[in-house]
Formats: sequence, structure tokens, C-alpha cells
Amino acid sequence: MRAVRLLRRLDGLLAAGERAMAVLLTILLVLAVAAAVVARNLIAMPSQNLLEAAPLLVLWLALVGASLALRRDRHIRLELVLRFAPPSLRRAARVLTGFFGAAVMTVLCTAAVGFVRGEIEIFGSRGWAGVVFPLFFAAAAFRFLLQAVTAAWDPEGRSR
Repeated sequence: MRAVRLLRRLDGLLAAGERAMAVLLTILLVLAVAAAVVARNLIAMPSQNLLEAAPLLVLWLALVGASLALRRDRHIRLELVLRFAPPSLRRAARVLTGFFGAAVMTVLCTAAVGFVRGEIEIFGSRGWAGVVFPLFFAAAAFRFLLQAVTAAWDPEGRSR
């Protein structure tokens, strides 16, 4: 089906951007930690900005990685009962969980936008660092929706 192919193509573009972002974030994390160690031990001038950057980079890296794991279906699932269910029931469960997951992620994305607005009001430009939350929830909502649509209209995965 054309719509499924288009959604998968968009998913591929999103994944390519996420992989590039993961590489960039990893490089930045290594540089920030190395610079913090050098500043503290060799120059005897610890940098608070570098020390604050590392956990923030780890957060971004974790959420980008979680989004990529969701794309590859490598996330944690509780499906012990579905293992023994017939394929038609598994397909229906995949459609339902996809739509449910997309709905939950959409609600969380909306809440995260409000969170980021509050962060910006409180912390100014530093509050923009929290934009990773709505971005993650939006990507997760898209991926859950893609899962539901794929299971409903393309159960064989023919358009891959």
C-alpha cells in the first residue's frame, strides 16, 4: 500500500537523522567529559558548564537511542500471553497497542511542550535543552502509529 510505503520512507529519514544525531551527541559527550577532566586536573579550573553539559548530553543520547530502539522493535514488551496466541490475535493486539501507544505518546508530547515552555520561562535559553522530550514523544507517537497502520493494512510487511 502506498501510504504504508510513504510512512516507512518518512521513518527511514527520521532514523537517519537520529543516527547522525546519536553520533554527534556521543562525540560531544566525549569532548565535554575530556575537557572537564583537563580543566579540573591540568588547569585547576573546573568548568561548571562542562559538568552540567554531560548529564544533559546523556539524556539526549538516551532518548534518541530509545526512539531508534522503538523503530527496530527492540524495546521492552510484555507479550508472554501473545506468544501462544494465534497470528490473527497477535495482529489485532499489535494494531491496538500501536494506536494506544500513539495516543499515549501524543498526550505526553503535548504535556512535554508545556514543560518546555515552563523551563524557558524559568531558565531562559537554557530551558530549550528540554525540547528533547516533546521531540522524543512525537517520534514515538509516529512509530507507534506506523506499527498500527503496518499491522492493519500490510501484515506481511511487503512494502519494506
